[in-house]
Amino acid sequence: MTMLAEPNEQVELAAKPELPSDRRTTKLKVSKLAKAPWSGLFVLFLAIVISAIYSGFSSGFPTSWVPNITTWFNSLANWITIHQNTAPFFVHFLTPIGNWLGNSVNALTNLLNWLSWPGVIAVFAGTAVLAGKWRVGIFVVIAMIYFGVIGLWSASMSTLALMSVAVLISVVLGVPLGIAAASSRVVEEAIRPVLDLMQMLPAYAYLVPIVLLFGIGNSGGIIATVIYAIAPVIRLTMLGIHSVPYETVEAGKSFGSDRWQLLRKVQLPLALKPIVLGINQVIMMALSVVVIASLVGTGGLGDPILQALNIVDVGDALTAGVAIVLMAMILDRIVSAVAENVGRNVSTKGQRVLISPRNLRILVGGLVIAAILLGHLIGGGGTFPSGLSLSLSNPVNTFLSFLQRHLYHFSSIPIVGGTSNLSSFTTLEILNPLTRILGDIPWWLAIFGTGVIGYLVAGWRRAVLVCVGVAAIGVLGMWTDASVTLAQVLVALVMCVAIGIPLGICAYWWPPLEKVLRPILDILQTMPAFVYLIPVVLFFSVGNMAGVAASFVYALAPAVRLTNLGLRQIKVDMIEAGNSFGATRFQMLRKVELPAARSTIILAVNQTIMLVLAEVIVAGLVGAGGLGYDVVVGLGRDEFGLGLSAGLAIVVLGIVFDRLTQGRPAGRRG
Repeated sequence: MTMLAEPNEQVELAAKPELPSDRRTTKLKVSKLAKAPWSGLFVLFLAIVISAIYSGFSSGFPTSWVPNITTWFNSLANWITIHQNTAPFFVHFLTPIGNWLGNSVNALTNLLNWLSWPGVIAVFAGTAVLAGKWRVGIFVVIAMIYFGVIGLWSASMSTLALMSVAVLISVVLGVPLGIAAASSRVVEEAIRPVLDLMQMLPAYAYLVPIVLLFGIGNSGGIIATVIYAIAPVIRLTMLGIHSVPYETVEAGKSFGSDRWQLLRKVQLPLALKPIVLGINQVIMMALSVVVIASLVGTGGLGDPILQALNIVDVGDALTAGVAIVLMAMILDRIVSAVAENVGRNVSTKGQRVLISPRNLRILVGGLVIAAILLGHLIGGGGTFPSGLSLSLSNPVNTFLSFLQRHLYHFSSIPIVGGTSNLSSFTTLEILNPLTRILGDIPWWLAIFGTGVIGYLVAGWRRAVLVCVGVAAIGVLGMWTDASVTLAQVLVALVMCVAIGIPLGICAYWWPPLEKVLRPILDILQTMPAFVYLIPVVLFFSVGNMAGVAASFVYALAPAVRLTNLGLRQIKVDMIEAGNSFGATRFQMLRKVELPAARSTIILAVNQTIMLVLAEVIVAGLVGAGGLGYDVVVGLGRDEFGLGLSAGLAIVVLGIVFDRLTQGRPAGRRG
């Protein structure tokens, strides 16, 4: 059928000169070539060739291109020190914020002391019972008695007050930011690099600027904790909102719900599980930096750990570390119980219950009042009776010595041998060769090679970003040390993914395994790295393997938790459809469940990378070298510029990893 052009179109066609057939063909070929997916690769290849001709195949980054950034940072620190008490920005903005944070912690600490130790136990245990979790209430009682028995009740209350304020601020700021980012791509793109910076910049690296801005005390510890811990709740809130089925949202709109009603009555209730997981991750990460926060004068449970490690008393350090883990588990279980109780709307009408909710509230309230009165009657207020205290240091030290003697040089294990053999093999056969390979790659090949990978997985925008990121590491003067850190991160990441994702799948298949893994993951994620540094050194000696082992222990939990979460969020109809076609368990996993949980598993890999990079400071503390060692040495010698430059290089390295693992943004083709 012949189609006639409109009059205006006929005028335009008449005005355009007719091209010869060969020129039309050439123009069409050029247009197709420009739109071809490999055209970007050709540009990157051309840049590689030009760079090779210009610089040759010499390894490393040209030193003449490296500005003296460390001197600039040192000058900035000196300026802040001089003007801290006179500049209006400090006097009228930062100082009031710091005072408010410090006063909040002091007020909460005084409240806990007024409640007395029996009253505090009754309040937390009663909250768990009111949420319908009797077992959690019993656990809370046992765990809090442990704080007093080991003689750390006052320190535990100080840490509880500090962490409560930090977690509350993180949740109050993080959940709305996550909602805003889920509702607007502009907001998401704006805050994403900020989240990367906050989560990947090692806490040890930004202690110095925090002290410069807020001084020594609780306010600095809260700021450091919020910066480190707020990212997971923002990311998981975004994930929860995005995971709400499209059909459900459209159904809400069809009933005339406005944007606020849709969020409050549809999206938030359905996204409750990821949001609660985000809050729990905030609790875990906040308590994992207790020791680092104590370096800026916050006190609490971090002080006994630092004192014990100074005299190499693993028993005392581990005893206080267990107290931190138990505190994290208490807050985690109570938050989960309250959220589960809010999320369900089950009527007890017609059901036979042992005690009605109203009578239960009266009973719990009466027990709390009685516990507070008992605490004031027996005296002591916020202190635990010293006569009930005991020391667990000697048994722990004896047990660790036994393990060290029998595992380090244990040669009866086939093939592997003892931990010394494992450390030597990993260092000599994996880490050192990988470090040499990465260090010998010419700068132009590293930059544009990373860009090629970025282009293949996410398009040219991502390719440009990762190229700029790799170049920035060289400009910061950290090229050689970054290759050492990169090797450690790659090995630790492979270990976490290879073990964590299968464990998450197994926990999804067998719920009893999830219950077994949950306290273990709590311990791994909340035990301060400073606590298990000495056991790691005892088993693996000082060096790169010790740093990799510490990073693996710290970063394993998110891989397991988020994989399990992603699989459990799959819609039931998808599972039933797969079963109706006769799919086996492994076919369901490979063709239905893993593809459906892809976004959450990618987030698991992303969070694992973040935590591994955050833990490279630990690698520096045990002699592993690399960027972590630069941060430790720079700040230890009061060289603010060196420490901050290395910290920024860690951030850039993490951003490159993040962009390469996140894949192509939704809705984009280039």
